[in-house]
Amino acid sequence: MLHPALLLLLQDAAGQASNPATPPAGGATSPLSGMLLPLLLCGIVFYFLVIGPERKQRKKRDLMLKNIAKGDKVMTTGGLYATVAGVSDDVLTLQIAEGVRARFSRSAVQTVVEDESAPAEKVTETGVEKKK
Repeated sequence: MLHPALLLLLQDAAGQASNPATPPAGGATSPLSGMLLPLLLCGIVFYFLVIGPERKQRKKRDLMLKNIAKGDKVMTTGGLYATVAGVSDDVLTLQIAEGVRARFSRSAVQTVVEDESAPAEKVTETGVEKKK
């Protein structure tokens, strides 16, 4: 003879097996759906905080490197300031000093330096002031 508690357990299991559409007692959710939502939220936050801005910055840098022309003043990743003397596919000829030229990869350029003779703007607490 079976124990009454064991008999109830077997009857309950048989009832759920015959009707699998009924949710488990207590409204419990599956562990997969309980872990999936936080992971999905972490992925979305990671995209907006890390991947999205980095992608935008990379596009801006690629456009800057593509538009480098002869006569532009640039700074290399090593901190060398020079003027572009020649441009070919992926190689830039930079004039470092009078009569001194060197060839660099286009990707070695960190930034295009704005003309220093133009008036620079200085941001202060009261607003924006232009230097003369």
